[in-house]
Amino acid sequence: MSQIIQQNPPTWEVERWLNTPQPLSLESLRGKVIVLEAFQMLCPGCVLHGLPQATRVHQTFQPSQVAVVGLHTVFEHHDADRAAGISA
Repeated sequence: MSQIIQQNPPTWEVERWLNTPQPLSLESLRGKVIVLEAFQMLCPGCVLHGLPQATRVHQTFQPSQVAVVGLHTVFEHHDADRAAGISA
């Protein structure tokens, strides 16, 4: 029989929050399903498929039930893919 080990998830380490009045935390989202969409703005697949799917999830479910959180990552084109560009 497998053993279930309960432990708290790590705290999110975020460089900068956009489009939210205050930083998000797992504790502030407790009780909701969290959909985490990791993306890059210069990734064609992310823009054409991932982000529209996250938008549909956000539009389908009540905010009291589901939180859709976008996690923008920077792997390449560092200067073109910064906060100023994605917050526009």
